Amino acid sequence: MKRQICAAALAGSMLMGPAAGAAWMGTEQMPAWLNPDAGAVTTPATSAGQTTGQTSVQTVQGTVVPPSTTASSAATSAPAATSASSAASSSQMPAWLDPNAGAVTAPSSTSSTATTTQTYIRSTGQAAGTPGTVTTNTGDVYPTYWLGFSAEEATFYLQQQDPEIANAEMLSYDQIEPLVRTQNKTVLANRETLAGIEAVDIDEAIDDMEDAIDSMKQGISAMQQLASSVSTSLTTVDPTVQNGAATVTIGSATVALLQGNITQMETQLAQLEDQLDELEDTDYEPYEKQFESIENQLVMAAQAAYIGLMTIQQNYIVTVQQSDLTNVTYNEMQTRFQLGQISQQQLDQARLAKTQTDSAIQSLYLTLRNAKEDLSLMLGRDPARSYMLDTLPAVTPDMLALLDLDTDMARGQEQSYDIYAAEQAVEEAEDLDRDTDGRDEQIRAAEYQLESAEESFQQNFTKLFRAVSENNRLLSVAREALDYQNEVTETQKLKYDLGTISRNAYIEAQVNQAVAESNVKLAQIDLFSAYMQYQWACQGVMGSTGGM
Repeated sequence: MKRQICAAALAGSMLMGPAAGAAWMGTEQMPAWLNPDAGAVTTPATSAGQTTGQTSVQTVQGTVVPPSTTASSAATSAPAATSASSAASSSQMPAWLDPNAGAVTAPSSTSSTATTTQTYIRSTGQAAGTPGTVTTNTGDVYPTYWLGFSAEEATFYLQQQDPEIANAEMLSYDQIEPLVRTQNKTVLANRETLAGIEAVDIDEAIDDMEDAIDSMKQGISAMQQLASSVSTSLTTVDPTVQNGAATVTIGSATVALLQGNITQMETQLAQLEDQLDELEDTDYEPYEKQFESIENQLVMAAQAAYIGLMTIQQNYIVTVQQSDLTNVTYNEMQTRFQLGQISQQQLDQARLAKTQTDSAIQSLYLTLRNAKEDLSLMLGRDPARSYMLDTLPAVTPDMLALLDLDTDMARGQEQSYDIYAAEQAVEEAEDLDRDTDGRDEQIRAAEYQLESAEESFQQNFTKLFRAVSENNRLLSVAREALDYQNEVTETQKLKYDLGTISRNAYIEAQVNQAVAESNVKLAQIDLFSAYMQYQWACQGVMGSTGGM
């Protein structure tokens, strides 16, 4: 996918065609990067006479010769081309940055790496924008499309840090829930515990309940480690780097969601411990509902972690793309420094920008890798098991139009375990003997707890409803910004074609366009995350914070 380009190409394009021609007038061979009549820069492997991209060119040891140049003159210019070839080998411009290249969205199928990717990556086959359907947690099926980088595109960028990722299996979002329900250790332990309670006498059930409490504590500990791992990884991200602040913000939101789930599970653990002493007087329904609630919380947490990984991966890929521009800019500055056009301090500044971008890439990849391993634990899989993320389903206007605050909230309240537990507490207080000291006070306290649970659920549910609307609005803003940047890039392309701006200025516009496109994808991911949490709330499952 990458084309060779001389390190001085951008510096040369700063000199407009006529000025460059005058500077080299009378010489035998004008370097291709200064020649306004030269065609597109080709790869070193391209032989003389081959066509590359959209422009027919001839190459001699890496130097571009105008199409009108004959084979004999090309051969004569070979010695002069040798030095240009050496300079060209020192830097590369990715095809997606080359204004002479066609549209490039995935690794070339002719490369060995891309061939390996096509062989081992088992995707859903959904590329970004592909029509399809999505089934929500409530079982409703909606038409949708798929967003984010395709698996093949993401693999192309990620394998720059880890070549083995090309052999990784595919993990889709739809697989998260069944994997948690069938392989998560806490879920399996709770199910065995419930089966034991229903099958054995009370004494044995007490022992099993204690085991369940221990398993619950281990599950809480695992989630705390996940939250701590993400928090620690975020400390390595430089917020001053492009997309660094966004990564910190989104990572912090993921940590907050996990902490909310931890708080919810700790509350349920305390309730489980209280119920241990009352096992003889309690039927099995509370345990069934509690274990079901815990299981749903774990599924939602794993889905949130998957979405968070998609966000980190998106930021990583964009940062790598921006690094390509930083490298090209740095190579230009080196050439300009050698020509005496800039100072040592300006060169050092360009070198620092390159170093900071490279550091951000390493930090983002470490964050991504650690979070992927933590998610594997939640799925009951080996953390060392390599996998790739598939595309996410997008939220469509038709799906948003079906949301109804009052109806959905009523449905969620009916299924809320917190409200169910509060109702059970009221019933237990009312079942106390009338001559029990403090009976009336216990009833009123339980009723207050029930009111609090209902009000808390209603408020958090409303916040989730608003979060969906707000994220949909932010997506519209991001799309508007992308439309504007598309116009800017098109204008810069016209200016570049007319020779009124440098290639570097045009490339910068292309990078800004890529960032704007990424912001749209990130906004789509945020909208899907809010929609996912709202769907869970409709089933009575939500974190302690809810919404924004």
